[in-house]
Amino acid sequence: MTTTISSINAGSTSAANESTTQKSKLSNSTKSKLAELGIQETDGMTESEAQAKISQIQQQQIAQNQSENEDNSSEEEIRSEAKSLASAVGISVSSDDDVSEILNKIGNELEEMLEDAEGNPSVLSQLSSYLSQLTSLDSQYDNIQTSQNNMYKAMNMVSTNNKISLGLQ
Repeated sequence: MTTTISSINAGSTSAANESTTQKSKLSNSTKSKLAELGIQETDGMTESEAQAKISQIQQQQIAQNQSENEDNSSEEEIRSEAKSLASAVGISVSSDDDVSEILNKIGNELEEMLEDAEGNPSVLSQLSSYLSQLTSLDSQYDNIQTSQNNMYKAMNMVSTNNKISLGLQ
């Protein structure tokens, strides 16, 4: 019976040693990054799992920072400038018009004005100024749309990574 008891003790001791070993698999820098990001270290977490969690949190933070930096105020600024240009061109726009709709209306009006002003160089210079403003606004709006799409793609990637890490896919 003594051998049975010592065998049980030996087994529990090796199990305790294994759990201690599993906890210490993470490097000190990884442990500090986990603590810094507020991620709870779990038993049996491997270095690669910890690095994946750190990467996910950092991607989420980057996406959040991008959305904060490119808030709707940028789109609102473009909407305001587009409305000013529309009134300068002589177009009335409603307050609920989308930026792309306003820009399209301005473009259509400028095309008509260009056709009417073919022989008048003084009007052409003013129309050229309007066209450059429209091109600038259109480019800025496209950049905002691209940034938003990239942010959504990053969020989808993080979501997919979370599903995979949780075994949901």
